[in-house]
Parts: sequence; structure tokens; C-alpha cells
Amino acid sequence: MMSKSRIDTLAMFLLAGCIIFGGWFLTKSFLMRREVKYLNSIGQIAVQSSEITLFEESGQEDAVRQESGQQRAQEEEFHGVMMNEYERALVLSVWDYGGKELPHEPMNGQMNMEQAIDAGKKWIKNVAEYGVYTNKLQECDFDATKVNLCRIDNSMLYSNMQEEMYSYWSLRFVKEGVSVDLTLHAASGEVWKARIMVETGDEPVEAYDQGDLLKIAFPFMAANQETELIAHTEEREVKEGGAVKVNIENQCLCATVRQYQVQVNDELTRTVVDFELGRK
Repeated sequence: MMSKSRIDTLAMFLLAGCIIFGGWFLTKSFLMRREVKYLNSIGQIAVQSSEITLFEESGQEDAVRQESGQQRAQEEEFHGVMMNEYERALVLSVWDYGGKELPHEPMNGQMNMEQAIDAGKKWIKNVAEYGVYTNKLQECDFDATKVNLCRIDNSMLYSNMQEEMYSYWSLRFVKEGVSVDLTLHAASGEVWKARIMVETGDEPVEAYDQGDLLKIAFPFMAANQETELIAHTEEREVKEGGAVKVNIENQCLCATVRQYQVQVNDELTRTVVDFELGRK
């Protein structure tokens, strides 16, 4: 049985504890009322202030993220080197000579894979807007894309031109009944070679002004101030498959478009449009 002295001690201990904790809660409640009264007197509430700060910080973060995204987009936008016709002819002479293809990663001054794909689709869209299989090519809704960056290794490399000037991107866009092959100069971003192949069956062959089409496909032939367009010939030569060939020329280069048909079988016909930049 617990002694009376122990009961008294325990009671005093519990009473002291109640006084201490009760006083602490009363003091805290009093201070909180004083704080709210003070904040109300200056037109602020602590919780609202915290929420406003949270929203402001969130808005600032969104703005920073948006600005950062725009900055990255600007940094990733490709600005190719400006070339004159003589430099293009030098590079083409190396490509035409041939040699071992050396795949590699993009070097400084060259477009990356995403930029090459974007440039290729932009070229396709420009050609389609002019009237080349617009319904099939306008949206660039391809099912598969194959991309490769390489350069030719041979003895024709010119020491007065930097190494990155000799590389090219090979792109292939494919969907049902359509394929587009492009060769882009990696440092300028220009399309120098293209083949559009469309399954046409009994559909009529599309017609367009091929001289104007070449200017769409190779805008630098007329737009580059360092390249003087000195001849615009339309030599229509009917070759195997009924090809139609049109040239535009300047002092060093010749741009060509050829359209012809390939009979695959009794039911399937492919219409091919070839674009090519070459040396004179």
C-alpha cells in the first residue's frame, strides 16, 4: 500500500506539471492573438503572405523555365556557314572522287541530328508547297527516319578547307507509298541531293515549272550574292523511263531535276523526282 508521503509527492509533481504546461499553452495562445492582432492592423495575414510568396515563387520559376527553354532553342538553332560557288565545287569534287565513308559525331560548326532532321523536313515542305506531291508530303508525317553523318576519306581533301566542310548528313524519310532521300551539307545545312519516290499507280504525273522548282530546291543558286546565275537552260531530254531533265547553271555549278517513272509490275508504278547539285 502506497504511503501518504508518496501520494502527496506524486500529487505535487502532477500539479507542478499542469502549472508548467498550462502556463506554456496560455502564453503561446496569448502571443498568437497578439501576432494576429498586429498583422491585421497592417492589413496582412501570415498564411496569406506565405501563399502569395509561394505563388510568386512558382510564377518566377515558370518564367525562368520558359526563358531557359527559349534560350536553349536559340542556342540549338543552326546557323550554317555561308559558302560561295567555288567552295561548294571543291567539296563536291571530293564527294565525286569517292572513297571510304567515315561515320562520325557532329563537329564544331556542323548541324546535329535533330537540326538535320528539321532542315530535311523543312526542305520537303517547301518543295511540297510548290506542288510536288503536296498531299503526300505536305505534313511530313513519316513513319520512319534514318539518319547518318559521315565524310569521305580520300586524297582529294584540300588543306585550305577545314575538315568539317567535307561532311554530309544522309537522311531517309519513309511512309507507306512514299520515300524521300536527302543529302545535306553538314556545315551549311543546304540540301545538295534529293530523291522523292512515290507510288502512283494509274495516277496522272504531276506537272510543274521545273526551272522554278530548282530555285526552290537550291535557293542559294540564285539567292547567294557570291554566286552569279549566268544561264538558265531548259534542256528537256527524253531518256529511259521518259525522264525530263532541266538545268540551271552558274560558273562552277549545275543544278538538275529529273522526273521519270519506274514500272515495278503490272499494278505498281513509281514516279521518281531527282534533284542534284553538281560541278559543271
